[in-house]
Amino acid sequence: MTVEAHDPRPKKVQIADALRDEIATEQLPAGHRLASLRELADRFQVTTVTVGNALKVLADEGVIVSVPTRGYFVQSPPSDAVAEQNASGPVNRDEINAIHSEIRRLAARVAELEKRVEHTGSA
Repeated sequence: MTVEAHDPRPKKVQIADALRDEIATEQLPAGHRLASLRELADRFQVTTVTVGNALKVLADEGVIVSVPTRGYFVQSPPSDAVAEQNASGPVNRDEINAIHSEIRRLAARVAELEKRVEHTGSA
């Protein structure tokens, strides 16, 4: 397989998606050692740097794990509890902004209440 030039996804994403599919269909089962960077680069007809970037994507997702001096290995599937937690997806930027706004609003309210207590207590 090679990466497709007409595909709008970056090469590293195309490679990560292909390997992720192989892992999902258990062509690469849990515990399986992936081919070397050079072998994967030859397979996908890209540089070893591009393959390394694709493997980093998968490692960051927890799909594979790097074992120094041994290579990359397919991780065991996550437990049901972890899968359920990840099913809702990551928190989006709008939700984070809404939370920050609410915290600022509450902090201002607490500051106002503290002022009131200070004024009534000193009178």
